[in-house]
Amino acid sequence: MPRISVPRQPTPRQTRRILMGIALALVVAFAQWKGWLPEDHPSGSGKKPQTIPAPPTGNLPPSGEWQELAGCTLVEDRDNDGDSFQVLYQGARYTLRLYFADCAEKRVTQLTRERVAEQGKYFGGLSEEATVKAGERGRDFTLPRLRAAPFMVMTRWEKVFGGPRIYGFVTVADGDLAELLVREGLARIHTKGVDRPGGGTSRAEKEKLTALETAARKARRGAWGMR
Repeated sequence: MPRISVPRQPTPRQTRRILMGIALALVVAFAQWKGWLPEDHPSGSGKKPQTIPAPPTGNLPPSGEWQELAGCTLVEDRDNDGDSFQVLYQGARYTLRLYFADCAEKRVTQLTRERVAEQGKYFGGLSEEATVKAGERGRDFTLPRLRAAPFMVMTRWEKVFGGPRIYGFVTVADGDLAELLVREGLARIHTKGVDRPGGGTSRAEKEKLTALETAARKARRGAWGMR
């Protein structure tokens, strides 16, 4: 009779390695999809990492030099929220992150749960559910304003944690978006700050935002009134 070859079964140690590799690949793929990893980090998902195209001028401005992007429009995307969203400028897409303002997360995942708890604590001890609702309200405040008319972005192409997003100031019809969010109690003063283009210092901007936040807290606007 011909000899039948029986495939060798993996050992328990090999099985553990395989399962750990699969789990790691899934976590990395999810983090890459959310934009939490640097652009050159392998995603393990078979998709090319998201990259930021060069500015429309074709060359990056000198370090620290501000560039005005007038006439930006919103790119609809499921991950757009109150402080981070995709914009279109002269045919190129960018994922923008506001300076100074941090809206609550609009969903809870294993990777965001700790951040949601931190945000809820900031707004006076909100539950996880209330914090997420505050994040949804931040999104629902921002996106209609970006859809309503072209808006202006000031950026110096500074990346957020080395990932695909870039920091910037956004001006909509009724003012600076970060200031509007803080005024309405829909964002905390938390993320990176910087001296404003034109001479306003980071310290002066934080003082202005703090005054807006104090008024919002006293009036129980936005997240401040959700407890």
